[in-house]
Amino acid sequence: MFQKLKFYLISFVISSMLGGIIIGANFLVHNIYYLVVDKEFHFNMWSSIIIFSIVFISSFSYMLKKGPDILVND
Repeated sequence: MFQKLKFYLISFVISSMLGGIIIGANFLVHNIYYLVVDKEFHFNMWSSIIIFSIVFISSFSYMLKKGPDILVND
């Protein structure tokens, strides 16, 4: 029981971190692009929400499909 809960929690945290890294990279690319083009920067929240949702759902479902063995280092 505890192992299953621990696996779900670790899967949730890893998926959230991966989504956060992707959003951070997206933010940096857009920020650098607007600096080069010399336009005013505006952060579009909806694109970040969509990107985070796609990355989070796909990585979380991948980890659930692979099961707890994916976290074991052999």
